[in-house]
Amino acid sequence: MASSPFFHSSLTPKPRPSLIRPGGNGRYLPIIKCTSSTFDPSTPAAKHRRPAVENIREEARRIRSADAAAAGQQFSAKYVPFNAGPDSSESYSLDEVVYRSRSGGLLDVEHDMQALKRFDGEYWRALFDSRVGKTTWPYGSGVWSKKEWVLPEIDSDDIVSAFEGNSNLFWAERFGKQFLGMNDLWVKHCGISHTGSFKDLGMTVLVSQVNRLRKMNRPVVGVGCASTGDTSAALSAYCASAGIPSIVFLPANRISIAQLVQPIANGAFVLTNSLNSLRLEGQKTAAIEILQQFDWEVPDWVIVPGGNLGNIYAFYKGFKMCHELGLVDRIPRLVCAQAANANPLYQYYKSGWTEFKPVKANSTFASAIQIGDPVSIDRAEFALKIQMVSSRKQLRKS
Repeated sequence: MASSPFFHSSLTPKPRPSLIRPGGNGRYLPIIKCTSSTFDPSTPAAKHRRPAVENIREEARRIRSADAAAAGQQFSAKYVPFNAGPDSSESYSLDEVVYRSRSGGLLDVEHDMQALKRFDGEYWRALFDSRVGKTTWPYGSGVWSKKEWVLPEIDSDDIVSAFEGNSNLFWAERFGKQFLGMNDLWVKHCGISHTGSFKDLGMTVLVSQVNRLRKMNRPVVGVGCASTGDTSAALSAYCASAGIPSIVFLPANRISIAQLVQPIANGAFVLTNSLNSLRLEGQKTAAIEILQQFDWEVPDWVIVPGGNLGNIYAFYKGFKMCHELGLVDRIPRLVCAQAANANPLYQYYKSGWTEFKPVKANSTFASAIQIGDPVSIDRAEFALKIQMVSSRKQLRKS
């Protein structure tokens, strides 16, 4: 199963969000400082006891229908080429089935940050905190409690969720002191999710969007992946929940019995492979959740296991959005941990980022990260380089 991120924290004071932000031509633009009386259609209505004949999805539909006439703020997102220059105009709707840019590069999901910035950091913290531990559909999910930052335009009826996320954060006291000489080591235990790994966080987003496209009569037959076990387990579970055909590729003799049984039991029947950047939108919510669990105070370091390397970039995206939207005043240092027998990112770093060479991924107990030619190598390089530059700037200021 996939490992959980470790991180060390010496907590810093909470940020004080500004009420103005710089605009063009030296002007300053007001930020909406939302209170409990400020209307926002993405905020769940006051909770009342629902009728016994009504389930949580039907309740959410009724509330949305009652509020439809008052709907105001609209958020959006789109696909863009990963790390495109400022002059790039290439973009795609999230309702298109596309995995690569015109040049063959990876895609990224870009949110309308100007629309999100109309609400200050205090508002977003309060909104996300108000949804923790609730059964309101779909906000009881650790992923969909951040819906506005994930898939803002999807209808709640199209969401496929098992209330994933909200995973434990525990203090590794003895391990930290005895083996690392640290007093403040914490572990984000993503393995308690219902299929046993953090992959559920991304799969709920991917399968929800597929569910939306199928309801729009788009020609989407099913969903596919290649996996060492965890991804296929998550994919098959979410697809089975929505009645969507799932397609998985499982390597012979390299997965556990538990990893093998889940896709078979959930009805996967064809072998193929696919790429999709939507999964990172769900995985980034683990980073936001860490900040929530520390009461929005920033840990010093976050260590994330890396195989295909999408998760380290997802964590970067989550922390970066929190910083850019004023929820926190800095981003933690990120470290990507690889298995010694499958460490192409480490070798690339040791070369001074001059030449990336895939490696032969030899046997390791950490089979979920046994990958010698990761798809998201460019994403990981980008996130780690940005972090190194930011850390140098912080050191110069201190």
